[in-house]
Amino acid sequence: MTSIPPPQFGTDGLRGRAGDAPMDPETLRRVGAALGVLLQRGGGAQKRVLVGDDGRESAPWILEALGQGLAAAEVAVGHVGLCTTPALAWLVAREKVDAGVMISASHNPAHDNGVKIFAADGSKLRDEDEAEIAALAVQLRPADVRPARSRDRSDLLTRYVEGYAAAFPDLDLTGRKVCVDAANGGGAELAPRILRAFGADVVERNCEPDGFNINDGCGALHPEALAAAVVEHGAELGICLDGDGDRGIFVDEKGGVRDGDDVLAFFGRRLHREGRLPGARVVATVMSNLGLHKTLREAGVGVHVTPVGDRNVWLAMRELGAAVGGEQSGHVLFADHGLIGDGLYTGMRLLAAIGREPASAAFAAFRRFPQQLVNVVVARKPALETVPVIAAKAAEVERTLGQDGRLLLRYSGTEPKCRVMIEAADPALCERLCRELADVVARELGA
Repeated sequence: MTSIPPPQFGTDGLRGRAGDAPMDPETLRRVGAALGVLLQRGGGAQKRVLVGDDGRESAPWILEALGQGLAAAEVAVGHVGLCTTPALAWLVAREKVDAGVMISASHNPAHDNGVKIFAADGSKLRDEDEAEIAALAVQLRPADVRPARSRDRSDLLTRYVEGYAAAFPDLDLTGRKVCVDAANGGGAELAPRILRAFGADVVERNCEPDGFNINDGCGALHPEALAAAVVEHGAELGICLDGDGDRGIFVDEKGGVRDGDDVLAFFGRRLHREGRLPGARVVATVMSNLGLHKTLREAGVGVHVTPVGDRNVWLAMRELGAAVGGEQSGHVLFADHGLIGDGLYTGMRLLAAIGREPASAAFAAFRRFPQQLVNVVVARKPALETVPVIAAKAAEVERTLGQDGRLLLRYSGTEPKCRVMIEAADPALCERLCRELADVVARELGA
């Protein structure tokens, strides 16, 4: 029996360079079979799994490998095709299937890919279930693999589009111009289609995926090009999605770029005024700007802080019964949208909420503290507090900042990077301290 290393699930499923472990055919066949075994333990009728992808060139053979493994466990596969992660999650929750698998590396470049697994209710798979899949994948034999069989279920995307009509029954975007950048990814067809269904005059950017151009200088990580297009075309809002559409970064009519903190500040204040913010609080991660806390506090709204990751936001919102939460990076979750991070849905909520008010005015209450973020590529990931030089420098930075700023030092959960983030009232101090600490991290751990 050929052995494989246990596939390591990160904060958002499996992810890596397509063709290399864990994103190689053998590992993925094992993962598919392991998922099938896990599903079959529930007994009953034949199990069904929906699969979608964000258009990367590697998606077809990844689907084939996963499908071979699922076939070994007698699990039926329906292929939705090109779609966003939130669209797949939404469909899984409503089509009474047993699980969903999204083939996507989100905001990563085209040479990467990943696998996100959803439970029957559309939520991300529990940590303990991912651990069991990883353990089973090591035990299963290649001889157990059968030919893949998948059924085309791209027709289901029409139901997702219809779901928007039900969610916004009074929204009419006739005569309103909206720019959308789908990062040449999963939302390239869905986003313009849904906006036009409401009558919007849509200006498309980066909505032509070719398998290799996803996230390439576009989308949520690079909103500057769409900002120029919004001003050029006189649009009232720009919507920037990442490759799989779960993030949304927005552009106001003046070309101002607005991230998840802007969105949380807007909806936190608005929902509180309307009496629709349970507990008078929103949920945000440690990455959110200090200005968000200040803006909401002045409006009588608190912030419940979680570790980084939309899964952590989801858990806290479910526990607290919160109406809205999210991340600065653009993941925003609404309770009345099934706690599914969906960049396009957030954009539609904004369009419905601001009406004919300029977007820049709607966002004006939020005042951001200067923030500096440096991502250092690392060769290894020891606990940062165990590296004396880094720990000493971090302590020095925190003493310098005092009560007027903060330091966040952590590893990425999906990439070989260490994130150094500093906020301070003085932008020059913020930039200097961030660079100094990033240099120390690079010397000690840099690839």
